[in-house]
Amino acid sequence: MFFVSYANHSSFPVDGIRIAMQAFRMGKSEESPNRRTLQAQATKQALFDAAIRLFREKGFEAVTIGEIAGEAGTAKGNFYNHFASKGDILAAEFSAIDDFYRRYARNLRRYVGAPARLLAFTRAQTRYVRDKVGVRTLKLLYANTIMDASTRKVLVDPSRYLHELVLGIILDGQSEGSIRPDIEAERLALFYNRAFRSVFLDWAISDAGFDLIGEGLEFCRVMVLPALQAGSQSAVKS
Repeated sequence: MFFVSYANHSSFPVDGIRIAMQAFRMGKSEESPNRRTLQAQATKQALFDAAIRLFREKGFEAVTIGEIAGEAGTAKGNFYNHFASKGDILAAEFSAIDDFYRRYARNLRRYVGAPARLLAFTRAQTRYVRDKVGVRTLKLLYANTIMDASTRKVLVDPSRYLHELVLGIILDGQSEGSIRPDIEAERLALFYNRAFRSVFLDWAISDAGFDLIGEGLEFCRVMVLPALQAGSQSAVKS
C-alpha cells in the first residue's frame, strides 16, 4: 500500500487545505450571486414573455397576474419581485424598444448628413415596430397609456433614449447646416417623435392596413424633412 507520511511536511497539507478551502468559499460566494442574478433575469423575462402573449390573446384587462405567473411557470408572489403591476410590463416593452435603438444607433454613422440619418432611422424604427412589436402589442401600448391614469407615460417621456437619439441627429444637422437653426433642437426632436407617433397610431387603428415602412418613409420625405431642413423657415415666411 502506498503511504505518504506528513511528519516532516506538516505545513504543506495544512496550508494547502486552507488555501483550497478559501478558494472554494470564495468561488462559492462569487458564483452564487451570479447564479441568483441569472435566475432572476430568466424569471423576469419569462413573466414578460408570458404577459405579452396573454395580452395579445385575451386582452390586457382580461389577464390576471396569477395567469401571467402560471404561464411563466412561477409563483404569483414572484411577479411582484420584478413588476409592480401589469402596466409595468408594458413599460418594459418600451425599454426593449429603446434597447433596439441603442444597438442600431451605431449604424447611423454610415450615413452622411442629418436628413439621410433621419430617413435611415425612420426605416429601422418602422421595420422594428412592424416585425418585432407587431400591431396587437402596439394597440396595447397605446390603449393602456391612454386609458390607465396610473401607467407611466413612457410613450411620451422625453427622457427615453428615442428622444436622445433623434435629438443628437438634429443637433448634428444644425451644426452642419442641414437642419433649420431657428427652432431649438429639443423642440424639433419633440415634433419628429410626435409626428411618428401619429403614423404608428394610424397603423394600429387601421389594424396594419397599410405598409408601415413605405408609408413611414414617404411621410418622412414629404412632410417631416421639408419642415426640418434649413431653408424651410424662409419658405414658410414667404
